[in-house]
Amino acid sequence: MNRPTKIIALMDFFKTTTILTLATITAFFFKYATGSYHNVSIVYVLAVVLISKNTNGYVWGIFSSLAGVIGVNYYFTLPYFNLDFTRNGYPITFLGMLLISILTSTTTVHLKEHAKKADERETRNRKLNEINNKLLSVNGLNSIVELALDYITDFVGASTVFYPVSPQLSNNGTYHCLSQDHEKLFKSHHETFIAHWVFENTKAAGIYTDYPQNSSCTYLPLISHDTVFGVIGIYRPSMHSLSEDSLASLHLIISQVAIALERQHLSNNQQLIKLETEKEKMRANLLRAISHDLRTPLTGMIGASETLIKNRDKLPPDEQNRCLHYIYEDSNWLLHMVENLLTITRIKEGVSSVNKSQEILEEVITEAVLRLRKRYPGAVIQVHIPEEIVIVPMDPTLIEQVIINLVENSIKYSGTDDPVLLSAVLLEDSIHIQVTDNGIGITPSNLDTIFDGYSPDENKSSDTKKGFGIGLSICKTIILAHNGTIYAENKKDGGAVFVFTLPLERNNHE
Repeated sequence: MNRPTKIIALMDFFKTTTILTLATITAFFFKYATGSYHNVSIVYVLAVVLISKNTNGYVWGIFSSLAGVIGVNYYFTLPYFNLDFTRNGYPITFLGMLLISILTSTTTVHLKEHAKKADERETRNRKLNEINNKLLSVNGLNSIVELALDYITDFVGASTVFYPVSPQLSNNGTYHCLSQDHEKLFKSHHETFIAHWVFENTKAAGIYTDYPQNSSCTYLPLISHDTVFGVIGIYRPSMHSLSEDSLASLHLIISQVAIALERQHLSNNQQLIKLETEKEKMRANLLRAISHDLRTPLTGMIGASETLIKNRDKLPPDEQNRCLHYIYEDSNWLLHMVENLLTITRIKEGVSSVNKSQEILEEVITEAVLRLRKRYPGAVIQVHIPEEIVIVPMDPTLIEQVIINLVENSIKYSGTDDPVLLSAVLLEDSIHIQVTDNGIGITPSNLDTIFDGYSPDENKSSDTKKGFGIGLSICKTIILAHNGTIYAENKKDGGAVFVFTLPLERNNHE
Protein backbone atom coordinates (compact mmCIF):
# COMPACT_ATOMS: atom_id res chain seq x y z
CA MET A 1 0.00 0.00 0.00
CA ASN A 2 1.55 3.32 -1.07
CA ARG A 3 1.52 6.46 1.03
CA PRO A 4 -1.53 8.22 -0.56
CA THR A 5 -3.61 5.02 -0.14
CA LYS A 6 -2.60 4.77 3.54
CA ILE A 7 -3.62 8.35 4.15
CA ILE A 8 -7.02 7.76 2.51
CA ALA A 9 -7.55 4.62 4.64
CA LEU A 10 -6.66 6.47 7.84
CA MET A 11 -9.05 9.29 6.92
CA ASP A 12 -11.84 6.75 6.29
CA PHE A 13 -11.10 5.05 9.63
CA PHE A 14 -11.25 8.41 11.41
CA LYS A 15 -14.59 9.28 9.72
CA THR A 16 -16.06 5.86 10.56
CA THR A 17 -15.08 5.91 14.25
CA THR A 18 -16.21 9.54 14.62
CA ILE A 19 -19.66 8.92 13.08
CA LEU A 20 -20.16 5.69 15.11
CA THR A 21 -19.19 7.51 18.30
CA LEU A 22 -21.62 10.34 17.56
CA ALA A 23 -24.32 7.75 16.72
CA THR A 24 -23.79 5.99 20.05
CA ILE A 25 -24.00 9.26 21.99
CA THR A 26 -27.17 10.20 20.08
CA ALA A 27 -28.68 6.75 20.78
CA PHE A 28 -28.02 7.17 24.53
CA PHE A 29 -29.70 10.58 24.36
CA PHE A 30 -32.82 9.10 22.69
CA LYS A 31 -32.95 6.23 25.16
CA TYR A 32 -32.84 8.41 28.25
CA ALA A 33 -35.10 11.02 26.67
CA THR A 34 -37.80 8.57 25.62
CA GLY A 35 -37.14 5.68 27.99
CA SER A 36 -37.17 3.31 25.01
CA TYR A 37 -34.44 1.80 22.81
CA HIS A 38 -36.67 1.14 19.78
CA ASN A 39 -35.26 4.18 17.86
CA VAL A 40 -31.65 3.18 18.54
CA SER A 41 -31.38 0.90 15.49
CA ILE A 42 -32.59 3.74 13.24
CA VAL A 43 -29.76 5.97 14.53
CA TYR A 44 -27.17 3.31 13.67
CA VAL A 45 -28.69 2.72 10.21
CA LEU A 46 -28.41 6.46 9.59
CA ALA A 47 -24.78 6.29 10.72
CA VAL A 48 -24.17 3.45 8.24
CA VAL A 49 -25.62 5.58 5.44
CA LEU A 50 -23.41 8.55 6.38
CA ILE A 51 -20.29 6.37 6.61
CA SER A 52 -21.01 4.68 3.27
CA LYS A 53 -21.51 8.06 1.63
CA ASN A 54 -18.35 9.68 3.00
CA THR A 55 -15.83 6.82 2.74
CA ASN A 56 -14.29 4.90 -0.15
CA GLY A 57 -15.44 1.43 -1.14
CA TYR A 58 -17.68 -1.09 0.60
CA VAL A 59 -15.43 -2.07 3.51
CA TRP A 60 -16.24 0.75 5.90
CA GLY A 61 -19.98 0.50 5.27
CA ILE A 62 -19.99 -3.24 6.06
CA PHE A 63 -17.72 -2.66 9.07
CA SER A 64 -20.07 0.04 10.40
CA SER A 65 -23.05 -2.30 9.87
CA LEU A 66 -21.40 -4.93 12.09
CA ALA A 67 -20.33 -2.28 14.60
CA GLY A 68 -23.89 -0.92 14.76
CA VAL A 69 -25.39 -4.36 15.44
CA ILE A 70 -22.80 -4.98 18.16
CA GLY A 71 -23.38 -1.50 19.63
CA VAL A 72 -27.15 -2.05 19.88
CA ASN A 73 -26.60 -5.42 21.59
CA TYR A 74 -23.87 -4.21 23.92
CA TYR A 75 -25.22 -0.82 24.99
CA PHE A 76 -28.97 -1.00 24.60
CA THR A 77 -30.04 -4.64 25.06
CA LEU A 78 -30.40 -6.45 28.40
CA PRO A 79 -28.14 -7.34 29.98
CA TYR A 80 -26.45 -3.97 29.30
CA PHE A 81 -22.75 -3.81 28.54
CA ASN A 82 -22.68 -7.50 27.63
CA LEU A 83 -22.80 -9.23 24.28
CA ASP A 84 -25.65 -11.75 24.22
CA PHE A 85 -27.19 -12.99 20.99
CA THR A 86 -28.82 -16.06 22.55
CA ARG A 87 -32.02 -14.56 23.88
CA ASN A 88 -35.22 -15.83 22.29
CA GLY A 89 -35.84 -14.02 18.94
CA TYR A 90 -32.72 -11.86 19.20
CA PRO A 91 -30.63 -13.68 16.55
CA ILE A 92 -33.33 -13.11 13.91
CA THR A 93 -33.71 -9.46 14.97
CA PHE A 94 -30.01 -8.77 14.90
CA LEU A 95 -29.51 -10.66 11.62
CA GLY A 96 -32.33 -8.64 10.09
CA MET A 97 -30.75 -5.41 11.33
CA LEU A 98 -27.37 -6.51 10.01
CA LEU A 99 -28.85 -7.39 6.62
CA ILE A 100 -30.70 -4.09 6.43
CA SER A 101 -27.52 -2.18 7.38
CA ILE A 102 -25.41 -4.02 4.81
CA LEU A 103 -28.01 -3.53 2.05
CA THR A 104 -28.27 0.13 2.99
CA SER A 105 -24.50 0.44 2.93
CA THR A 106 -24.01 -1.24 -0.45
CA THR A 107 -26.92 0.69 -1.98
CA THR A 108 -25.48 3.97 -0.74
CA VAL A 109 -22.01 3.12 -2.08
CA HIS A 110 -23.49 2.02 -5.40
CA LEU A 111 -25.47 5.27 -5.71
CA LYS A 112 -22.37 7.27 -4.78
CA GLU A 113 -20.30 5.51 -7.44
CA HIS A 114 -23.08 5.97 -9.98
CA ALA A 115 -23.22 9.69 -9.16
CA LYS A 116 -19.42 9.89 -9.39
CA LYS A 117 -19.45 8.26 -12.82
CA ALA A 118 -22.21 10.59 -13.92
CA ASP A 119 -20.14 13.58 -12.78
CA GLU A 120 -17.11 12.20 -14.61
CA ARG A 121 -19.14 11.74 -17.79
CA GLU A 122 -20.50 15.26 -17.47
CA THR A 123 -16.98 16.60 -16.97
CA ARG A 124 -15.71 14.65 -20.00
CA ASN A 125 -18.61 15.83 -22.12
CA ARG A 126 -17.99 19.41 -21.05
CA LYS A 127 -14.30 19.03 -21.89
CA LEU A 128 -15.13 17.50 -25.26
CA ASN A 129 -17.55 20.31 -26.03
CA GLU A 130 -14.97 22.86 -24.92
CA ILE A 131 -12.18 21.45 -27.09
CA ASN A 132 -14.57 21.10 -30.02
CA ASN A 133 -15.55 24.79 -29.76
CA LYS A 134 -11.92 25.86 -29.46
CA LEU A 135 -10.86 23.70 -32.39
CA LEU A 136 -13.55 25.37 -34.47
CA SER A 137 -12.30 28.84 -33.57
CA VAL A 138 -8.52 28.34 -33.62
CA ASN A 139 -6.53 28.88 -36.82
CA GLY A 140 -3.13 27.59 -37.83
CA LEU A 141 -1.68 24.09 -37.67
CA ASN A 142 0.62 24.93 -34.76
CA SER A 143 -2.25 26.38 -32.71
CA ILE A 144 -4.41 23.31 -33.33
CA VAL A 145 -1.59 20.96 -32.34
CA GLU A 146 -0.73 22.92 -29.18
CA LEU A 147 -4.38 23.00 -28.12
CA ALA A 148 -4.82 19.27 -28.75
CA LEU A 149 -1.70 18.30 -26.81
CA ASP A 150 -2.69 20.54 -23.90
CA TYR A 151 -6.10 18.89 -23.61
CA ILE A 152 -4.83 15.33 -24.02
CA THR A 153 -2.04 15.89 -21.49
CA ASP A 154 -4.56 17.28 -19.00
CA PHE A 155 -7.22 14.67 -19.82
CA VAL A 156 -5.12 11.52 -19.34
CA GLY A 157 -2.29 12.93 -17.21
CA ALA A 158 0.31 11.90 -19.74
CA SER A 159 3.22 13.14 -21.82
CA THR A 160 2.29 13.61 -25.47
CA VAL A 161 3.93 14.17 -28.84
CA PHE A 162 2.57 15.09 -32.27
CA TYR A 163 4.28 14.04 -35.49
CA PRO A 164 3.06 15.77 -38.68
CA VAL A 165 5.17 13.30 -40.67
CA SER A 166 7.05 10.13 -39.77
CA PRO A 167 9.80 10.86 -37.19
CA GLN A 168 12.12 8.70 -39.30
CA LEU A 169 11.70 11.18 -42.16
CA SER A 170 11.83 14.43 -40.20
CA ASN A 171 12.51 15.14 -36.54
CA ASN A 172 9.99 17.98 -36.21
CA GLY A 173 7.64 16.61 -33.56
CA THR A 174 5.84 18.82 -31.03
CA TYR A 175 6.41 17.55 -27.47
CA HIS A 176 4.39 18.17 -24.30
CA CYS A 177 6.30 16.10 -21.76
CA LEU A 178 6.03 15.90 -17.99
CA SER A 179 9.80 15.32 -17.82
CA GLN A 180 12.83 15.29 -20.10
CA ASP A 181 13.09 11.51 -19.70
CA HIS A 182 9.71 11.13 -21.40
CA GLU A 183 10.90 13.18 -24.38
CA LYS A 184 14.02 11.00 -24.61
CA LEU A 185 11.74 7.95 -24.59
CA PHE A 186 9.70 9.33 -27.51
CA LYS A 187 12.91 10.00 -29.43
CA SER A 188 14.34 6.52 -28.90
CA HIS A 189 14.91 4.41 -32.00
CA HIS A 190 12.30 1.80 -31.03
CA GLU A 191 9.54 4.35 -30.33
CA THR A 192 10.20 6.35 -33.51
CA PHE A 193 10.04 3.09 -35.47
CA ILE A 194 6.58 2.34 -34.00
CA ALA A 195 5.38 5.88 -34.82
CA HIS A 196 6.65 5.34 -38.38
CA TRP A 197 4.76 2.02 -38.50
CA VAL A 198 1.54 3.84 -37.55
CA PHE A 199 2.05 6.29 -40.43
CA GLU A 200 2.64 3.41 -42.84
CA ASN A 201 -0.26 1.22 -41.69
CA THR A 202 -2.76 3.89 -40.46
CA LYS A 203 -3.50 1.81 -37.34
CA ALA A 204 -3.04 2.48 -33.65
CA ALA A 205 0.00 0.76 -32.12
CA GLY A 206 1.79 0.49 -28.80
CA ILE A 207 0.66 -0.41 -25.31
CA TYR A 208 -3.09 -1.06 -24.78
CA THR A 209 -3.66 -1.56 -28.54
CA ASP A 210 -3.97 -4.59 -30.83
CA TYR A 211 -0.36 -4.01 -31.93
CA PRO A 212 1.65 -3.49 -28.70
CA GLN A 213 5.08 -4.13 -30.30
CA ASN A 214 6.76 -3.98 -26.86
CA SER A 215 6.19 -0.24 -26.68
CA SER A 216 5.82 1.85 -23.54
CA CYS A 217 3.69 4.40 -25.39
CA THR A 218 0.44 4.49 -27.34
CA TYR A 219 0.40 5.92 -30.87
CA LEU A 220 -2.87 7.00 -32.48
CA PRO A 221 -3.20 8.13 -36.12
CA LEU A 222 -5.16 11.29 -36.88
CA ILE A 223 -7.33 10.12 -39.78
CA SER A 224 -10.06 11.97 -41.62
CA HIS A 225 -11.51 10.84 -44.96
CA ASP A 226 -8.84 8.12 -45.25
CA THR A 227 -6.02 10.68 -44.98
CA VAL A 228 -3.47 10.64 -42.14
CA PHE A 229 -2.81 14.18 -40.89
CA GLY A 230 -0.36 13.13 -38.20
CA VAL A 231 0.24 10.76 -35.28
CA ILE A 232 -0.14 11.51 -31.57
CA GLY A 233 1.97 9.57 -29.07
CA ILE A 234 0.91 9.18 -25.41
CA TYR A 235 3.03 7.99 -22.49
CA ARG A 236 1.43 7.49 -19.07
CA PRO A 237 4.02 6.95 -16.31
CA SER A 238 1.46 5.19 -14.07
CA MET A 239 1.12 2.37 -16.65
CA HIS A 240 -2.53 1.91 -15.63
CA SER A 241 -4.93 1.36 -18.51
CA LEU A 242 -7.63 3.93 -19.11
CA SER A 243 -11.28 3.15 -18.48
CA GLU A 244 -13.54 2.39 -21.42
CA ASP A 245 -15.24 5.78 -21.08
CA SER A 246 -11.87 7.58 -21.00
CA LEU A 247 -10.65 5.64 -24.04
CA ALA A 248 -13.84 6.49 -25.93
CA SER A 249 -13.45 10.16 -25.03
CA LEU A 250 -9.77 10.09 -26.04
CA HIS A 251 -10.61 8.62 -29.44
CA LEU A 252 -13.31 11.26 -29.85
CA ILE A 253 -10.78 14.01 -29.11
CA ILE A 254 -8.38 12.45 -31.63
CA SER A 255 -11.08 12.39 -34.31
CA GLN A 256 -11.98 16.04 -33.59
CA VAL A 257 -8.33 17.04 -33.89
CA ALA A 258 -8.04 15.13 -37.18
CA ILE A 259 -11.07 16.98 -38.57
CA ALA A 260 -9.62 20.32 -37.41
CA LEU A 261 -6.28 19.52 -39.08
CA GLU A 262 -8.05 18.53 -42.28
CA ARG A 263 -10.02 21.78 -42.22
CA GLN A 264 -6.81 23.76 -41.74
CA HIS A 265 -5.08 21.91 -44.58
CA LEU A 266 -8.02 22.67 -46.85
CA SER A 267 -7.92 26.31 -45.76
CA ASN A 268 -4.18 26.46 -46.44
CA ASN A 269 -4.68 24.91 -49.87
CA GLN A 270 -7.40 27.45 -50.65
CA GLN A 271 -5.09 30.21 -49.49
CA LEU A 272 -2.33 28.90 -51.76
CA ILE A 273 -4.76 28.79 -54.66
CA LYS A 274 -5.81 32.35 -53.86
CA LEU A 275 -2.17 33.47 -53.70
CA GLU A 276 -1.43 31.78 -57.02
CA THR A 277 -4.46 33.48 -58.51
CA GLU A 278 -3.26 36.84 -57.20
CA LYS A 279 0.21 36.16 -58.60
CA GLU A 280 -1.25 35.35 -62.00
CA LYS A 281 -3.32 38.53 -61.82
CA MET A 282 -0.23 40.56 -60.93
CA ARG A 283 1.72 38.95 -63.77
CA ALA A 284 -1.08 39.82 -66.20
CA ASN A 285 -1.18 43.39 -64.89
CA LEU A 286 2.59 43.69 -65.13
CA LEU A 287 2.63 42.36 -68.69
CA ARG A 288 -0.12 44.78 -69.65
CA ALA A 289 1.79 47.65 -68.07
CA ILE A 290 5.02 46.57 -69.79
CA SER A 291 3.33 46.39 -73.18
CA HIS A 292 1.82 49.84 -72.61
CA ASP A 293 5.02 51.44 -71.33
CA LEU A 294 7.30 49.90 -73.95
CA ARG A 295 5.07 50.75 -76.86
CA THR A 296 5.29 54.53 -76.45
CA PRO A 297 9.12 54.97 -76.41
CA LEU A 298 9.60 52.29 -79.05
CA THR A 299 7.06 53.99 -81.30
CA GLY A 300 8.87 57.29 -80.82
CA MET A 301 12.28 55.74 -81.50
CA ILE A 302 11.01 53.97 -84.63
CA GLY A 303 9.41 57.17 -85.91
CA ALA A 304 12.52 59.28 -85.26
CA SER A 305 14.90 56.73 -86.81
CA GLU A 306 12.59 56.25 -89.82
CA THR A 307 12.58 60.03 -90.36
CA LEU A 308 16.38 60.12 -90.27
CA ILE A 309 16.70 57.17 -92.65
CA LYS A 310 14.24 58.43 -95.24
CA ASN A 311 14.75 62.20 -95.01
CA ARG A 312 18.31 62.75 -93.74
CA ASP A 313 19.33 64.75 -96.82
CA LYS A 314 16.25 66.94 -96.59
CA LEU A 315 16.39 67.65 -92.83
CA PRO A 316 18.41 70.53 -91.47
CA PRO A 317 21.07 69.68 -88.85
CA ASP A 318 18.90 70.98 -85.99
CA GLU A 319 16.06 68.59 -86.91
CA GLN A 320 18.49 65.67 -87.24
CA ASN A 321 19.95 66.44 -83.81
CA ARG A 322 16.45 66.69 -82.37
CA CYS A 323 15.53 63.23 -83.75
CA LEU A 324 18.77 61.79 -82.39
CA HIS A 325 18.06 63.41 -79.04
CA TYR A 326 14.59 61.76 -78.97
CA ILE A 327 16.15 58.38 -79.74
CA TYR A 328 18.80 58.91 -77.06
CA GLU A 329 16.26 60.04 -74.44
CA ASP A 330 13.88 57.15 -75.11
CA SER A 331 16.76 54.66 -75.12
CA ASN A 332 17.87 55.87 -71.71
CA TRP A 333 14.31 55.69 -70.47
CA LEU A 334 14.03 52.08 -71.69
CA LEU A 335 17.32 51.19 -70.01
CA HIS A 336 16.08 52.77 -66.79
CA MET A 337 12.82 50.82 -66.97
CA VAL A 338 14.57 47.50 -67.70
CA GLU A 339 16.78 48.02 -64.64
CA ASN A 340 13.64 48.65 -62.57
CA LEU A 341 12.03 45.52 -63.99
CA LEU A 342 15.08 43.45 -63.03
CA THR A 343 14.90 44.89 -59.51
CA ILE A 344 11.22 44.06 -59.01
CA THR A 345 11.59 40.59 -60.56
CA ARG A 346 14.53 39.65 -58.35
CA ILE A 347 12.81 40.81 -55.18
CA LYS A 348 9.54 39.03 -56.01
CA GLU A 349 11.32 35.78 -56.82
CA GLY A 350 13.51 36.00 -53.74
CA VAL A 351 16.71 35.90 -55.79
CA SER A 352 17.90 39.22 -54.45
CA SER A 353 17.46 40.06 -50.80
CA VAL A 354 17.19 43.59 -49.45
CA ASN A 355 20.55 44.55 -47.99
CA LYS A 356 19.63 46.95 -45.22
CA SER A 357 22.10 49.30 -43.59
CA GLN A 358 21.76 52.23 -41.22
CA GLU A 359 21.39 55.27 -43.50
CA ILE A 360 20.84 58.96 -42.83
CA LEU A 361 17.46 59.82 -44.33
CA GLU A 362 18.45 63.36 -45.37
CA GLU A 363 21.32 62.04 -47.54
CA VAL A 364 19.09 59.56 -49.38
CA ILE A 365 16.41 62.20 -50.06
CA THR A 366 19.03 64.74 -51.17
CA GLU A 367 20.57 62.31 -53.65
CA ALA A 368 17.14 61.44 -55.09
CA VAL A 369 16.22 65.13 -55.49
CA LEU A 370 19.55 65.90 -57.23
CA ARG A 371 18.91 63.15 -59.76
CA LEU A 372 15.35 64.38 -60.35
CA ARG A 373 16.47 67.97 -60.91
CA LYS A 374 18.99 66.81 -63.49
CA ARG A 375 16.31 64.80 -65.25
CA TYR A 376 13.59 67.49 -64.94
CA PRO A 377 15.36 70.87 -64.66
CA GLY A 378 12.10 72.78 -65.05
CA ALA A 379 10.28 70.99 -62.22
CA VAL A 380 9.93 72.62 -58.80
CA ILE A 381 10.48 70.17 -55.93
CA GLN A 382 10.04 71.39 -52.36
CA VAL A 383 11.56 69.31 -49.56
CA HIS A 384 10.48 69.30 -45.91
CA ILE A 385 12.37 66.93 -43.62
CA PRO A 386 12.92 66.76 -39.83
CA GLU A 387 15.65 68.98 -38.44
CA GLU A 388 17.12 66.18 -36.33
CA ILE A 389 19.24 63.43 -37.84
CA VAL A 390 17.10 60.42 -38.65
CA ILE A 391 18.79 57.07 -39.25
CA VAL A 392 16.67 54.46 -41.02
CA PRO A 393 17.50 50.80 -41.75
CA MET A 394 17.14 50.56 -45.55
CA ASP A 395 18.70 49.70 -48.86
CA PRO A 396 19.55 53.30 -49.90
CA THR A 397 19.63 52.59 -53.64
CA LEU A 398 16.16 51.00 -53.61
CA ILE A 399 14.58 53.67 -51.39
CA GLU A 400 16.13 56.36 -53.58
CA GLN A 401 14.48 54.65 -56.56
CA VAL A 402 11.11 54.71 -54.76
CA ILE A 403 11.39 58.45 -54.10
CA ILE A 404 12.42 59.12 -57.72
CA ASN A 405 9.55 57.03 -59.08
CA LEU A 406 6.90 58.72 -56.91
CA VAL A 407 8.12 62.29 -57.55
CA GLU A 408 8.53 61.55 -61.27
CA ASN A 409 4.99 60.20 -61.32
CA SER A 410 3.67 63.47 -59.83
CA ILE A 411 5.70 65.61 -62.25
CA LYS A 412 4.43 63.70 -65.27
CA TYR A 413 0.82 63.00 -64.43
CA SER A 414 -0.36 65.74 -62.08
CA GLY A 415 -1.37 67.87 -65.07
CA THR A 416 0.07 71.03 -63.50
CA ASP A 417 3.39 72.83 -63.15
CA ASP A 418 2.79 73.56 -59.46
CA PRO A 419 5.55 72.50 -57.06
CA VAL A 420 5.72 68.89 -55.90
CA LEU A 421 6.17 68.57 -52.14
CA LEU A 422 8.44 65.84 -50.77
CA SER A 423 8.15 65.61 -46.97
CA ALA A 424 9.12 63.27 -44.15
CA VAL A 425 7.38 62.94 -40.78
CA LEU A 426 9.07 61.19 -37.89
CA LEU A 427 6.85 59.02 -35.66
CA GLU A 428 7.73 56.89 -32.65
CA ASP A 429 8.44 53.66 -34.51
CA SER A 430 8.44 54.63 -38.20
CA ILE A 431 9.20 57.35 -40.70
CA HIS A 432 6.44 58.51 -43.06
CA ILE A 433 7.58 59.89 -46.42
CA GLN A 434 5.00 61.44 -48.71
CA VAL A 435 4.89 63.03 -52.14
CA THR A 436 2.11 65.59 -52.67
CA ASP A 437 1.02 67.41 -55.83
CA ASN A 438 -1.78 69.85 -56.66
CA GLY A 439 -2.85 68.19 -59.89
CA ILE A 440 -5.87 66.31 -61.17
CA GLY A 441 -5.61 63.53 -58.57
CA ILE A 442 -6.21 59.82 -59.03
CA THR A 443 -9.35 58.21 -60.40
CA PRO A 444 -11.08 56.78 -57.27
CA SER A 445 -11.53 53.36 -58.88
CA ASN A 446 -7.73 53.13 -59.35
CA LEU A 447 -6.74 53.92 -55.75
CA ASP A 448 -6.79 50.28 -54.65
CA THR A 449 -4.94 48.93 -57.71
CA ILE A 450 -2.59 51.74 -58.61
CA PHE A 451 0.42 49.88 -57.15
CA ASP A 452 -0.43 46.57 -58.83
CA GLY A 453 1.07 47.37 -62.25
CA TYR A 454 -1.62 49.46 -63.93
CA SER A 455 -0.79 52.61 -65.82
CA PRO A 456 -2.21 55.78 -64.24
CA ASP A 457 -4.64 56.28 -67.10
CA GLU A 458 -5.07 53.38 -69.46
CA ASN A 459 -7.54 55.30 -71.58
CA LYS A 460 -4.89 57.71 -72.84
CA SER A 461 -3.60 57.06 -76.31
CA SER A 462 -0.29 55.28 -76.57
CA ASP A 463 1.47 58.21 -78.18
CA THR A 464 1.05 60.43 -75.12
CA LYS A 465 3.39 60.50 -72.14
CA LYS A 466 4.78 57.12 -71.20
CA GLY A 467 2.76 55.29 -68.55
CA PHE A 468 4.25 54.72 -65.15
CA GLY A 469 2.37 51.66 -63.82
CA ILE A 470 5.57 49.63 -63.63
CA GLY A 471 7.28 52.33 -61.56
CA LEU A 472 4.51 52.25 -58.95
CA SER A 473 4.55 48.45 -58.86
CA ILE A 474 8.30 48.62 -58.22
CA CYS A 475 7.69 51.06 -55.35
CA LYS A 476 5.24 48.66 -53.71
CA THR A 477 7.59 45.68 -54.06
CA ILE A 478 10.56 47.57 -52.59
CA ILE A 479 8.61 48.99 -49.64
CA LEU A 480 7.01 45.62 -48.77
CA ALA A 481 10.49 44.05 -48.91
CA HIS A 482 11.47 46.62 -46.24
CA ASN A 483 8.45 45.57 -44.09
CA GLY A 484 6.87 48.95 -44.71
CA THR A 485 3.55 50.14 -46.13
CA ILE A 486 2.61 52.21 -49.14
CA TYR A 487 -0.69 53.79 -50.23
CA ALA A 488 -2.16 56.63 -52.26
CA GLU A 489 -5.06 59.01 -51.65
CA ASN A 490 -6.60 62.16 -53.04
CA LYS A 491 -6.50 65.53 -51.30
CA LYS A 492 -9.81 67.19 -50.55
CA ASP A 493 -8.75 70.39 -52.32
CA GLY A 494 -7.33 68.56 -55.35
CA GLY A 495 -4.19 66.64 -56.03
CA ALA A 496 -2.73 63.29 -55.04
CA VAL A 497 -0.69 62.10 -52.08
CA PHE A 498 1.61 59.08 -52.19
CA VAL A 499 2.78 57.86 -48.77
CA PHE A 500 5.18 55.11 -47.77
CA THR A 501 6.44 54.15 -44.32
CA LEU A 502 9.63 52.48 -43.15
CA PRO A 503 9.98 50.90 -39.69
CA LEU A 504 12.60 52.33 -37.35
CA GLU A 505 14.81 50.60 -34.87
CA ARG A 506 15.21 51.98 -31.37
CA ASN A 507 17.52 55.00 -30.95
CA ASN A 508 17.50 55.65 -34.69
CA HIS A 509 16.99 59.37 -34.33
CA GLU A 510 18.66 61.96 -32.23
